[in-house]
Amino acid sequence: MTMRSTFTAAAAAAASSVIVLGCGGGGSSGATSPNAATSSTATAASGTPSTGSTSTSTTSSGGTTSSGGTTSSGGGTSSGGGGTSSGTPPSAPSVPSASFACGGATRTAPTGSPGGPSLSITLQGNDPTQTYTSGSKFGVTFQTESKVADVIAWQIADYTGRVQASGSINVSAGATTAGVSCSSTISGYFAVSAKLKNSGATEPQQGSRPEGYAAFGVLPNVADYVPAFNASLDTRRVGLVAENDVEPGTQQQPLNENLGTSWIMTSRSMSLTEPQQAGQYNPATFPIDNAIKEGNLGRVVYMNGLPFWASTAPSPGSGGSYPPKSYSYFQSYSAQVGEESVRLDKEYIHNEHTNYYQASWEPDPGPSTEWKGTDAQFVELYKATWEGVHSTDPNAKVIGPATQSIGICQSWLERLAPMGFTNYVDGLSCHGYYIVGASSSLPPEVGDLPTKLQSLRKVMTTLMPGKPLIVTETGIGYPMNTNYAANYPTNSVLTEHAEAVVRTHLIMLGEGVDKSFVFYGADFSSPVGFGMYFNLDLSNYASGSLQPKPTAMAVAAATRLIDGSRTLGGLTNLPSGGYGYTFLLADSKHTMTALWAHNASFNASEPYEVTVDAPGTSGKTVMFDAMGNPQAVEYSNGVLKVTISEMPIYVLSSNVSAQKSLLRAPEGYNTSF
Repeated sequence: MTMRSTFTAAAAAAASSVIVLGCGGGGSSGATSPNAATSSTATAASGTPSTGSTSTSTTSSGGTTSSGGTTSSGGGTSSGGGGTSSGTPPSAPSVPSASFACGGATRTAPTGSPGGPSLSITLQGNDPTQTYTSGSKFGVTFQTESKVADVIAWQIADYTGRVQASGSINVSAGATTAGVSCSSTISGYFAVSAKLKNSGATEPQQGSRPEGYAAFGVLPNVADYVPAFNASLDTRRVGLVAENDVEPGTQQQPLNENLGTSWIMTSRSMSLTEPQQAGQYNPATFPIDNAIKEGNLGRVVYMNGLPFWASTAPSPGSGGSYPPKSYSYFQSYSAQVGEESVRLDKEYIHNEHTNYYQASWEPDPGPSTEWKGTDAQFVELYKATWEGVHSTDPNAKVIGPATQSIGICQSWLERLAPMGFTNYVDGLSCHGYYIVGASSSLPPEVGDLPTKLQSLRKVMTTLMPGKPLIVTETGIGYPMNTNYAANYPTNSVLTEHAEAVVRTHLIMLGEGVDKSFVFYGADFSSPVGFGMYFNLDLSNYASGSLQPKPTAMAVAAATRLIDGSRTLGGLTNLPSGGYGYTFLLADSKHTMTALWAHNASFNASEPYEVTVDAPGTSGKTVMFDAMGNPQAVEYSNGVLKVTISEMPIYVLSSNVSAQKSLLRAPEGYNTSF
């Protein structure tokens, strides 16, 4: 998106074992709104725990069990928020039961003069963005004011509308604080809705989140099922464009940790580093985000944006991107940027073996960053960048041109290659907007994203064979001409947004994109809906006051299941409207297949037999739904019968060769590590 240019940071299993990720969850149809709190007959005595709060323990297959205990989902909890284990998966799949449980409610005696009516919901857990680790304790607090006695009716439901816990709490006139303590080993998105029965008072709208509820997530833990990632960040394939100041001194965490994203965009625009004059930038002392010091985030450094003193722009207010006054100076500046990257790698980022550099941002006509020079000057810009960073950084790779869409990226490559552009890029970068108005109502299948990527890879095979393809931004919003409101987005829109975002990036990776960047961390004021998280303070792009959407939790599951992989290819035997890609996981002994279907009514449901083993074999498998919840099932004659729908499911197999004859590998792409 053009606004981005203004940002300043922008398991070794036996041969017969197969693990599959889920059929549960369904689509948006039939889901109930999280705003509709239901009541029970349970009440809470003043100052004492209520015996009336209810909860359910629900397995990913949709069955309900006793809520008497909390057992681990996905084989145990992880202090790292659901990352893969350091060992290998078990030789036979075993899925313990999972639960969602809330204790009895407590409340304080009413205080103050009767006022209101009003109700607010706050959440407290082990993550400031309300994205909690599996099995951890979290609290839900209800604060009310009422002129007369009333009853809080509350419930907690997942994105499909399935209620996991509910209850009622009596409150007297005055100000009352009540709460429940909960934990869950069921992963995914949850909405806590509540209202005062008599007055109807409910949680007000905050920022981009509608009224009636507060949202939180529980991270999946797939460590006992999925092989551990390789140490090198170069093998990680999902990045995040975000600047949300949740933790002091960092705009990159904990969102990347929660979402499972491993690459970030970092600005070294001269407008940022040398706004007044040459020589202001010092690569030895330039401040960095504290998250970089943790050493687990790789960087794409973007260098577009010249200050007026260094630009050929006719005036300080001139729109667009102009060539530099001195290509020689820009080359020396690029060398300094490379010098800083070497320092950061040495001091902090020991597992990043490649530093990427991008000299332009959406240079195609239309955006505020469109290129105002000639094609020859554009090639000269990349020559200066390439020669500069390669003179100081032995791990440098220059990428470009980062046009708005895959189709435009291909046309720019075809036009610029004869002028020498491919001599000065070590890879191709594009933005992945597949259709004007890409949104929850216009998902990637509508824009024929797979075909566009296949065409681009074919051209790359001829013009820049063996070089990586990196999509440095793709975002999905809500439908055009919509606005944040007390009743918008609806639960259907939120669900369709999650579906569109996760499917977009699965297609990217499945069609041979080496790295794909999700845009954006949290919602901003306009255009609406691009965030993985609700932003409770829309006055601030970098707000740290966040709550997850279903999208955040679907992305968190996908990264834990298919990141760190190589693409084997797209399935060729799918039903009409079906999509599927198989990925080789980090141990090179397991594959993960992502599957879904889409139709114009957003309610696709297609039977499919996915190959997981050799013909004639039978065994047990484990299925994970789109939120990362496992379910034990059985396959026979080498195939597993599933139903694919709008939300992806994932299939893990230990027979790498089982699907090879059914796969179409991306053209010119190296499918092995």
